[in-house]
Amino acid sequence: MSTHAGGVRSRHFQVERLADGVYAAVHMNGGWGISNAGIVDLGKQTLVFDTGLTPHAARDLRSAAEVLTGRMPDYVVNSHHHNDHIRGNQVFPEAMVVSTVRTFELIASQGHDDIEADRKQAPGSLAEMKTLAESQDLEDRRMGTFWLPYWEGILASFSELQLRFPELTFKDQLIFRGTARTAQLLATSGGHTESDCLLFLPQERVVFCGDLLFVECHPYLGDCDPEAYLSILDRLKGLAAEVYVPGHGPVGGREDLDKMKLYVRTLMQQAQEAVARGMTAEAFAKHTVPEPFASWTMAKPFYDANLRFMHSRMDQT
Repeated sequence: MSTHAGGVRSRHFQVERLADGVYAAVHMNGGWGISNAGIVDLGKQTLVFDTGLTPHAARDLRSAAEVLTGRMPDYVVNSHHHNDHIRGNQVFPEAMVVSTVRTFELIASQGHDDIEADRKQAPGSLAEMKTLAESQDLEDRRMGTFWLPYWEGILASFSELQLRFPELTFKDQLIFRGTARTAQLLATSGGHTESDCLLFLPQERVVFCGDLLFVECHPYLGDCDPEAYLSILDRLKGLAAEVYVPGHGPVGGREDLDKMKLYVRTLMQQAQEAVARGMTAEAFAKHTVPEPFASWTMAKPFYDANLRFMHSRMDQT
C-alpha cells in the first residue's frame, strides 16, 4: 500500500512510498512532468525510472532521489522513447542512462525531429488549449485544462533542452543486484511502442510499467500491436506483484491490468464490427466512450485516435 513520502515537495509530482526505499513520483495536475516516475534505493546505488517531459520536473525528481536515498542517482532508465519519459535525462549528469537497444535507436533517429516538431507546434497548441480551457463545452474544457500544462512545459523547456541518449543498452533483460534489493529490467515489443521496458522488484512485488499501463485514463494505442499488447498485459499479470505503477494515472494493482485488457479488446471488437458493416473510420471515430471507460481522463484526443487506429488495423485483416 502506498503512503505519501515526507520531506519532498514539488509542483510537478507527488511522491508515494511503496516500500522501504521504493517510491513512485506521481504526476500532479498542472505539473510539467506529465508521466509518472520511480525512485529505487538499490543499496549504495540509486535508480530512477523515467525522467519526465521537462528539465524543470526532472530537477525536482533528482532532488527527491537525493533526499529519499541520501545520494545522487547512479542509473536513469528510459522505459521507451516518447518525449514525456526522456526529456529530463540531461539533469542527471552523474547517472548512466539505460534503455533497450531499440529504444536507443528510436531516440537517436527521432528525438531531434520530435523536438523540432514540438518547437513549431507549441505556440499554436498552447493558444488552442487556453481557448479550450475557457470553453462552455465540458469536454473541450477538460481537454484544454488537461493539456495546457503539457504545452506550457514544452515551450518553457526549449531554452535549455538538450537531448541525452542512453549509454547502456540491453536486449531482453538487465538485472541490478544492490545490497538492499534486486531490480529487473524486462524488455517487451509491440506494447505501447516498438520497444518498452518495465522495472520489476520481486522482493517488494512492485512493477514500474511505464506506458504499458494507464490507470483511470485512456492509453495511446497508435504505436502498438493489439494482440502483442494483450500478451504483454498477461505477462505483467503473471509476475508475482501486487503494486503496478502506470506511466499515467494513480498507482494501481492487478485489477487495472484487467481493465486495460478490457479496453483493448473492446476497441478491437468494436472496430471489427464497424469494418464488417462498412462503416468508415471517420464515422467510427464519433462513437461515444463505452461506460466502463466513460470517467477516464484523456478521452480527447486519445479515444478518437485509438478508434481510428483500430479501424485501420481491422480493415487490413
